[in-house]
Amino acid sequence: MAKPTPQERRRLKRRNLSYYLPIIDNETQQVMGHLVDITPSGLMLDCKEPIAVNQNFNFRLDLMEELATKAFIVFDARSKWCRPDAIQPYLFNAGFQIINITPEDAEIVKHIAEKYGTLDNSFSF
Repeated sequence: MAKPTPQERRRLKRRNLSYYLPIIDNETQQVMGHLVDITPSGLMLDCKEPIAVNQNFNFRLDLMEELATKAFIVFDARSKWCRPDAIQPYLFNAGFQIINITPEDAEIVKHIAEKYGTLDNSFSF
């Protein structure tokens, strides 16, 4: 999957998810947060703890049958920002750029955004 240029990234429509999917650190098996926003190049999580910025993570996203024929996808993402949630201050919002994903799994991410997302341009990576 070709990486978009900085200009293209700014034009990508972000999608908020109406289905709250947990994102798991594939190395520690701990839930990092819940997926609430996604594009083909990045995602936003709601997290209980703040996330260190500019750190790479190996994430696993468990899938339901309606999303794909496989049980989960694994991809690498880099944390770009983290801040307290404006509505629920005991939570943190963290933005991640997807830095390594197979083409097949990238299509699944695209499908998730199209199936469960709603257009929203309020966040950036």
